[in-house]
Amino acid sequence: MLKRSASNVFFLTLIFGIPIYFWMLAIGTKLKNDNYSPNFLTEIIFKISIYYPLIYFVFAIFNLLINGGIINSLHYLAMLSTLFAMIFTAKMLKSAEIQAEAVISDYLGDFFLVWFYPIGIWILQPRIHKLKRKK
Repeated sequence: MLKRSASNVFFLTLIFGIPIYFWMLAIGTKLKNDNYSPNFLTEIIFKISIYYPLIYFVFAIFNLLINGGIINSLHYLAMLSTLFAMIFTAKMLKSAEIQAEAVISDYLGDFFLVWFYPIGIWILQPRIHKLKRKK
């Protein structure tokens, strides 16, 4: 039963989970502007926060299929990485819109739209297209 369930999770994550990471990577790297650009260390942490959950996902599913469990500490790190990537993405989007460094009150709504991306992508993507056309 667990092996069949793990394979379902694997395929659902491939279809619905992985594309959001590449979408966040595109937003976080392409929306830099002259008025606000994050420092080098923050960008490196953002890229690690994107790639680590993707790599962890492969090993977690493999471990789930073989051993029937996941490694909790690595799982928590993947969750924190995803949270950081969502915050960074929302901040970059709002900073690109206001042409200055956004504070948390500016991008909190965008963060929740990124978090609930099946709904939020329909609101955020037109704004991203508008920003790209403006450049």
